[in-house]
Amino acid sequence: MTEIPKSGLKSFVARLAKEHNVQIETSNHSSLARIITRLSGDNVTPDETERLIIALRKAKVIDDKLMVEILGNYLNELNGNRSEGNI
Repeated sequence: MTEIPKSGLKSFVARLAKEHNVQIETSNHSSLARIITRLSGDNVTPDETERLIIALRKAKVIDDKLMVEILGNYLNELNGNRSEGNI
């Protein structure tokens, strides 16, 4: 795999998923997890890119280490854009 970029992660993840025919699937377990999270008072809603990153891991396209790196870079990019008022 190529080096994980520090920016443009949304496009990178979408392209990687497309290359490997990976799509977001909602399972009963993920639906239950969202309900439990909501009931516990946490407001955690992964966006499409975050869900694709998880789907890439479940499909074994990436390993745990790459998943954390991609997700970290993606969240850093999002937070950087939010602090600059771009999102």
